[in-house]
Amino acid sequence: MSEFELHKYSGMAYESNQIISFSQTPSVALPDVDEEMKYHLGVTAVEVCNLTQKEFDYFIDKYGDNYESIYFFGNTKIKDLSSLSKLKKVKYLLFWDMRANSLWNMSENENLRGVMISESKKLIYNLEPLQFAPNLEELLLFSSTFNKYTVKTIAPLRNCKNLKRLFMEFNTEDKSFTPEDFDFLDVFKYQCDRKRNFTY
Repeated sequence: MSEFELHKYSGMAYESNQIISFSQTPSVALPDVDEEMKYHLGVTAVEVCNLTQKEFDYFIDKYGDNYESIYFFGNTKIKDLSSLSKLKKVKYLLFWDMRANSLWNMSENENLRGVMISESKKLIYNLEPLQFAPNLEELLLFSSTFNKYTVKTIAPLRNCKNLKRLFMEFNTEDKSFTPEDFDFLDVFKYQCDRKRNFTY
């Protein structure tokens, strides 16, 4: 059994009624989003694919808080995640291959317990917003062996007051990291070379 609750949402075999795939063209009418959502009633965890920015904002505003977990998988047209600040009930947010420019204001995400970010170069660079998520307990932050991304600094993570579990695999511009900085965690897993670069 994994030490991270997030693993059960990132690696789970989503059933067809849990996979929400929207159009890949920006011309789709928003009423079509409502029509699609009729096929996904009664589930608590969903994987959402192929959203445009307009669809993303609409989905979050109207449907986001219906779920315990949302896995945004391959939504390469989304550049702005600020709509996520509206979510009050979602516990887990997962991102794979996102082209968004930055994280969002997490200060109002009262129920957010876990965040996973993978294969999302720009999104992972500035981790500062994570420290303002009031009840964040676990983080999974990584890239594949073919895309070793760089983050500015991991210092903000030391300010995550309720953080219990952390897993990181990436490079960092800030070389001041020591494992003792995170001795308050229950679980801390990382990859780091002798120059204090996170790496495989």
